[in-house]
Amino acid sequence: MRATGKKARIFFNPMTENSISSDRNRADALIREGRYEEAIEIYRRLTEARPEEDSHLLALAWALHDSGRPEEAAGCFERLFEKELARRLFTGFAYDELVRIYREGKEWESLISVCERAADVQPEDAGLLRTLGEACLAAGKAERALHVFERLTALEPDSPDHWCSLGDALLAASDPGNADVAYLRAAEIEPADAPVFFSRLAVGCLRAGHLEKARAAFARCLAARPAEPVFWIGLGDVLIRMGEPEAAVDAYGRAASLNPATAGSCYYRLGNLLTREGFHPLASEAFTKAVAAEPENPRFLLHLAASYTARDLVDLAAAALRRVEALTGSAFGKPRPAAG
Repeated sequence: MRATGKKARIFFNPMTENSISSDRNRADALIREGRYEEAIEIYRRLTEARPEEDSHLLALAWALHDSGRPEEAAGCFERLFEKELARRLFTGFAYDELVRIYREGKEWESLISVCERAADVQPEDAGLLRTLGEACLAAGKAERALHVFERLTALEPDSPDHWCSLGDALLAASDPGNADVAYLRAAEIEPADAPVFFSRLAVGCLRAGHLEKARAAFARCLAARPAEPVFWIGLGDVLIRMGEPEAAVDAYGRAASLNPATAGSCYYRLGNLLTREGFHPLASEAFTKAVAAEPENPRFLLHLAASYTARDLVDLAAAALRRVEALTGSAFGKPRPAAG
């Protein structure tokens, strides 16, 4: 053969069942050895030779995924997914993998597309609709999510989870009044879990800036479970945002008294929140209480020193730092003022 300087082209004979089985075993062995690229080349050849056999395409998808190529893996799973949809025999395997890949990659539009196609095939499947609604919320498509969760509550009206999700969608759509109604419906269905539902509503309202609604929701939580520290902390967070720091200190104090073992962390959290909002004297008091609860915690002392520095209380800051140095054996310079 005359040398041309070009890479020789390799031609394969039509694959027999024996050669397919042999190549598949070889590829699977390469995967076990971690030799992904070689295995991927064989799997590609197998999928071209036997496009009707899903197992080869599935093996290729997994090899691509495990070798750090999720986009190419998603392409393979999409092909499997389309086959499932075309057969109208929806097994859900490819769907599950696509949901996982798109969630991990925060590819919300792709996730919504997969969910919508699955829901078209099985429109009464509550699990598919829930995933679709959650994807729409994550993508910022509040109105679309609202439509999906309305369908869910009509499909399964006795599910408190669906009503809570509808409430979340209403909050995202800037309708806190009807969100409250949806959560109340969830509480009517499962009264024992009402405090959990109202806590979720309160956190959502706080995040969305509906402070009065958040305060009212935490009040409902505490009416049902007044000895739950988490609810007092939540109420305190709302009160700080509402510009009522003294009331927030009282709420955090209740939380600390209900669970003394976590009092230090409780007051430390309060101190950071007060600092962030510019309530420095109260923040210093909170950090002082955190130190009193855990006197050998250098982190609490460092934040107390920073809080004093923010108030130009140099001597007090230096005293706090000396305590840190005594605990850690490390020297610290002048602390940087806490943000706020």
